[in-house]
Amino acid sequence: MEQFIVIYSRYVIALLAVLYAVLSLVRVFLSSRKGRPVDTAQTVCIFIWQFVAFLTLCLETGELDALFFYAFSQIALFASMMLFLMIYPGMNRPLLNHMCFLLGTGLLILGRLDLQQAIRQLIIAAAGMIISMAIPYVVRKWEQLLKELTLLYAGTGFLALTAVLILGQVTHGSRISYTVAGITFQPSEFVKLLFVFFLAALLWEDTSLKNLAIAAAVAGGHVLVLVLSRDLGSALIFFLVFVFLVFFATGKYRYLALGAAGGCAAACVAYRLFSHVQVRVQAWRDPWSVIDSQGYQITQSLFALSRGGWFGLGIGQGTPEDIPYVETDFIFAAVTEELGLLFSVSLLVVCICCFLQMMRIALGNTRSMARNHVSVQQDRFYRLLASGFGVMYIFQVFLTVGGGIRFIPLTGVTLPLVSYGGSSVMTTLFLFAAVQGAGLKRRAPFPEDDGEDWDEEDEWQEDDDEWREEEEDVNEWEAEDEASYRGQSHGGNRQPGRKGW
Repeated sequence: MEQFIVIYSRYVIALLAVLYAVLSLVRVFLSSRKGRPVDTAQTVCIFIWQFVAFLTLCLETGELDALFFYAFSQIALFASMMLFLMIYPGMNRPLLNHMCFLLGTGLLILGRLDLQQAIRQLIIAAAGMIISMAIPYVVRKWEQLLKELTLLYAGTGFLALTAVLILGQVTHGSRISYTVAGITFQPSEFVKLLFVFFLAALLWEDTSLKNLAIAAAVAGGHVLVLVLSRDLGSALIFFLVFVFLVFFATGKYRYLALGAAGGCAAACVAYRLFSHVQVRVQAWRDPWSVIDSQGYQITQSLFALSRGGWFGLGIGQGTPEDIPYVETDFIFAAVTEELGLLFSVSLLVVCICCFLQMMRIALGNTRSMARNHVSVQQDRFYRLLASGFGVMYIFQVFLTVGGGIRFIPLTGVTLPLVSYGGSSVMTTLFLFAAVQGAGLKRRAPFPEDDGEDWDEEDEWQEDDDEWREEEEDVNEWEAEDEASYRGQSHGGNRQPGRKGW
């Protein structure tokens, strides 16, 4: 009976993952009200596949600890989901579901690889969930303060990275962490959040050449320290976020072109200067010629990817532990080997849907802004914030998965919410919470503000009758904002360099 469950559970898990991915794609195109049944179906899918997967894990390992781990992980996921929805009824439900799906996947695979690591990950994730529940409130309510802390964001981030460069521990040739009171931190993960806040606070109101130069100088300082620390994966993410946020703020494509040219030049310089970059490029170009040395990691990852097939070998039936650092750098290969190609593709679809939901929040709509008394100019801060976090998230996914499947050289970047790493999982939870806060600001007030029952994003898909009732008020708000923006009312002055969001 146990063998029967282990063998056939892989089909159930794969099909549930595909169903969840399809629902996620459909949900992108639905309004909040029409998408409520889909949101509920997604939640049911998450807990059913988690039950089947952990049942298989418990039967395979025969350890009582695995059963307790399953129970506590499900309690943590369910409680977090319910508390978020109780505190913030108007939050983006699909994004919350995706966060729980990815976190549940990571806990399952880590429980399969090393139960003690999985328990530590669960404890850190639970703490991160508790802290992140306050973040949407802070982002939504403390708007003015967040916009005025530009120097604090830049200074704190630079000092934290510099401290790691000077005092940090060397891990695999890179200085990326330090230990305080027995707890190891990777500051670059937290500085990523500060970096996006810095760029949004600096560029939301003024995109003049002076501010762009300041942004470039701060970004260059962060990237330089990371390069000196040999944390090139994080340096690349900082650079990409800077380029895209400047583009979003200005709307000028030449900054994308300059960023692409500068990135190519920097890659060539890094290849010439750093021996470990040359090793990774060689292992990427022809791993088979160095399979016993530099190419061992990537070849084992490719073997694992090929062994999985469509439905995987089954939980506990593969050998992902043969891949060095599988729990951090090659978690995607472990997922594919034991859960199958259908599951791993569904996982990527969920990651893409996370990005689409973040960009949906960033783009928003003028109608909900008018109802929330948010002007076009003020709203730019939240647009930049949500889009910056979206770009950061999707590029991190691309770098991790691309390195694991030999599409690009390895960068040492973790897969958000799935890979092992306390700093990584906590930072990603904060990122999702900050995006939710931006979405709450752009959609509707908190219930305590007006006592009304309110709905979440994109109300433009509601009934035509409701739209006609409010169209006149909305046009009045738009006219006011446009007049203020062009300096034609209230004595306003048009900000220099304004063409983007």
